Amino acid sequence: MPSLKQANAKYVESIIKYPLLTKAITGAILNGLNEIISTTVTSDYSTTEILGYKVNHVLSPKLIKMIIYGGLISTPVSHYMYHIINNKIFTGQLSKLGKILQLLTSLLTVTPTICGIFVSWVSLINNYKVDKGEFNLKKEVAKMVGIVKTGLQRGYKGILKTALVTSFVSLIVAQKYIPQELWVVFFSSVSFVLGTIQNIKLKKLQKQARLDKEEKSE
Repeated sequence: MPSLKQANAKYVESIIKYPLLTKAITGAILNGLNEIISTTVTSDYSTTEILGYKVNHVLSPKLIKMIIYGGLISTPVSHYMYHIINNKIFTGQLSKLGKILQLLTSLLTVTPTICGIFVSWVSLINNYKVDKGEFNLKKEVAKMVGIVKTGLQRGYKGILKTALVTSFVSLIVAQKYIPQELWVVFFSSVSFVLGTIQNIKLKKLQKQARLDKEEKSE
């Protein structure tokens, strides 16, 4: 059975050979785990009837959508943005001033972009449903734009503030201890921990709101 050190060496080797693919798979897994853990902690399961028995489980459309977000949306965006920052703008051995400028560039570009994408995606998966009847592309696009706009207005500033503080600390740690090719994975791991905590809180609030609504309707 391979040791943790051997597994880490294999992972780093995979990062070097297939950087985007490895990071995308990592991001997909972490986002999937986020949804599974938060669902399990809050007991906010989906229910499926099998042979007359109701079975609770963690599989849901949101789980699939969060896996897609981690693997195909946030990871590629952050991968290419950090690649430009670390390999095109700031190269070689950086001075203290260079590291500060690198940190500020990341905070002012990557963090706001990822936050905007996250809020937009979560707003869509929580609020967008295709209207029944004849499909009208123009109408559906307008509806999605409206949902995203509302989501950004309500949640972007709060999430950005939290992300800026977290990213600032994470970037300092990354500059000192993390190889640049592992930055996206490191930040994905940090986001996974914070995102899971936030997701648990959100699910608890949503679950309580449903219970309160059910009590009022009785």
